[in-house]
Amino acid sequence: MRRPGGRGAHRDRVRARRRAPGRRWLGRATAAACACALALLGWRVYRSHAGEPSSRLAERWHESTRIVDRHGAPLREVRSSAGLRGRELDLDAMGERLVTATLFAEDRRFYEHGGVDVVAVVRAVGQNLESGRVVSGASTITQQLVKLLDGAGEGGERTLAGKLFEAARAANLEDVLDKSAILEAYLNRLPYGRGLVGPAAASQAYFGREPRDLSWAQAALLAVLPRAPGYLDPVRHLERAQLRQGWLLAALREAGVLDAAGFERARTEPVEVAFDVPPFEAPHFALRVEAMGRGPAALGGAAPGPEGVVRTTLDLELQRAVEGLVRAETLRLRPRGAADAAALVVDNATGEVLAYVGSAGFGRADIDGSVDMVRARRQPGSTLKPFVYALAFERGVSPVAMLADVPSRFGEGPGAYAPENFDGTFLGPVSAREALAGSLNVPAVRLAAELGTEALLERLHALGFASLDRPAAHYGLALALGSGEVALEELAVAYLTLARGGTRVPLRLVGASPGELGQPEAGVAVVDPAAAALVTDALADPAARLRVLGGRGPFELAFPVAVKTGTSSGYRDAWTVGYTHERTVAVWVGNADRAASAGVTGADGAGPLFADVMRRAMRAVPLPGPLYDRSLVELRAVCPLSGRPRGEACPEAVTRAVAPRLLGAAAEEPCRLHRHAERIAPTPVSGARAIAAAAPYRCARDGRETIAILPGELAPWLATRPFGQRDPTGVPWLAAADALDCSASERASARLRVPAEGAVLYVGEGGVAQAEAEAEIEGDAPHRLELELVVDRRPVGTRRAGSLVWSLALERGEHELEVRPVDPRVPLGLGRRRVSVR
Repeated sequence: MRRPGGRGAHRDRVRARRRAPGRRWLGRATAAACACALALLGWRVYRSHAGEPSSRLAERWHESTRIVDRHGAPLREVRSSAGLRGRELDLDAMGERLVTATLFAEDRRFYEHGGVDVVAVVRAVGQNLESGRVVSGASTITQQLVKLLDGAGEGGERTLAGKLFEAARAANLEDVLDKSAILEAYLNRLPYGRGLVGPAAASQAYFGREPRDLSWAQAALLAVLPRAPGYLDPVRHLERAQLRQGWLLAALREAGVLDAAGFERARTEPVEVAFDVPPFEAPHFALRVEAMGRGPAALGGAAPGPEGVVRTTLDLELQRAVEGLVRAETLRLRPRGAADAAALVVDNATGEVLAYVGSAGFGRADIDGSVDMVRARRQPGSTLKPFVYALAFERGVSPVAMLADVPSRFGEGPGAYAPENFDGTFLGPVSAREALAGSLNVPAVRLAAELGTEALLERLHALGFASLDRPAAHYGLALALGSGEVALEELAVAYLTLARGGTRVPLRLVGASPGELGQPEAGVAVVDPAAAALVTDALADPAARLRVLGGRGPFELAFPVAVKTGTSSGYRDAWTVGYTHERTVAVWVGNADRAASAGVTGADGAGPLFADVMRRAMRAVPLPGPLYDRSLVELRAVCPLSGRPRGEACPEAVTRAVAPRLLGAAAEEPCRLHRHAERIAPTPVSGARAIAAAAPYRCARDGRETIAILPGELAPWLATRPFGQRDPTGVPWLAAADALDCSASERASARLRVPAEGAVLYVGEGGVAQAEAEAEIEGDAPHRLELELVVDRRPVGTRRAGSLVWSLALERGEHELEVRPVDPRVPLGLGRRRVSVR
């Protein structure tokens, strides 16, 4: 019988103790396996909630915008929204050396792990525990890409939870992108210091070459920078960067990537590092294009194209040449108080801006050079006159019609407007085309008065002068002489419209692609093509400027050019704008602070610069075309004084371009200003016959002399001139009172068409009858006759032939209406009407 506690029990206890370690190890193994299974399950669940950042690959925070000229030459690099300079490159374009060096520096096992390098994690944990601080990280390239994408280039959260989240997203990213795509995205977002992101920007900035062209020494230096871009800045701390470079080259040698000879060459190669200054060409233009990219689309839009490039219309070679011309001209004019200038060159077919100079020096504070004078508003002087004449030509005024350049007052009372010419003189009779080419003020204001300032302002708005944003009454008739403020670019658009035969297109600064540039624009019709041709013909004719300007001006070019100058009041702004068939050039000279110059005008200030710029701009044009379509006009022989077909007494005829489609029937009538006459001796009489008897000429069909009887509106001016002043052909200019039997009084009379004789009118609101009186002239009347309406022996207003309408407000009672010449010396049958108001 076994006793308790005997030898058998002891053996059982010994056996149990021997089996216990095996059971404990098995339990531990089972627990470990369960823990691993739970960890893997938890990791999968965590990964499923962590997501991946591939959708953020489309974000452009790392990519700058490059503004280039029409040929691809760089103008400016605009940093990204994060203030970075970067440019996307395909992995193949980065070069094998830089890619390999970066892999050795950042993640040698990149092609072996799935986003998280467990081996590297274990090694890093051991090194950190051994040192008691963080001395090694284990982030893979994929994890670093996740950090870059999630933080838009900013550092992520450096906590254990943050690292775990980053690792989960990295593993997920590896499931949706292949290794090449991950590596390419990583390298393009990798920071290299000084705001440089990606190999393309860094290689160009530090070494002036593309990444594929880097040597091993340069590639190794670039590859070590992302670890500590500020500390290893190769511009300020090259020796630090070279220590890291040496370590990386040694690693490459040890791995067999470099052989002994290659390693030695790379180790001893002197590496020169320089930080390039980003280009800033055509500064006003480039800044404007940059601003267009930030705001609403304008002037063609400025959205970056492929690879972050905005291709502009500018020709950088021409731009630099024009900038040089502007600087040279301002040096010439500086002693005369004009220190700044601006210029635009435009392609007429497309509206593309080829050169854009906003000032004589962008960085010059002494001239406020940062102010863009292409866009600044200034008074344009006479540069608006062509558009007055274009509208007048459309309304039937002939370019050869005689206009009166005489002292004139427009309006009544103290507010009357009395314009004068630039030199204070008056020429008397002058053709419309000569008045335009010679920039006479009075004829332009006369035409503006006939057209109406509302109609003129409407036309200017249609031409693109948005700066004229006040009502027509604010400007008055002085609008024709440039009383409003406009921008140089608006003048360029308006003259471009004339150059294109009346079709307006906007200025274009950018194009979506090289193929889009140079394509003709259809445009919007604003000016009648024939009227535009007549304006061009006048502005391009040196002979038309001869009488007024005496042939002065620097506009004798080797190709046909239409040109107009302007000078604002006080000599503050000088302008010259003109065009060939192919190019439009607009030039301003003055001071950005509006300081007056010492007599600098459009002709002698802006004119020489215009001529130089136009010559340079036309170098690219092998065969200049005609200024306008000749089929729009007809060459006719006309009297140079009246502009009518040559009459029997006209001493000569000149050939001028007219547009028959725009002219009325009156323009077909022959000249009646020139008359055959004979001299007569004065008769000693008194009284009413004294004036007539004092006339030294008598018109006679068989007279041996030729005289010119000028219209009555020129009589006051004639009275200030020597009697019988002769024109260049030797013909004396006379008033109607200076010759007998020369008027057409026996055959001409004025007649009131409305109201009818004995008409009965009825009062309306205000106790008066509103009515119109309309007159007409029957027979052969003096040229451009001026009539006045008299109501009950009181004059109520004057009108010229062609627009003989008066508005009336008549009270109750009987009234007598009479129309008569303003000049009492003009014999004309009078028209009378009697009306009743009830």
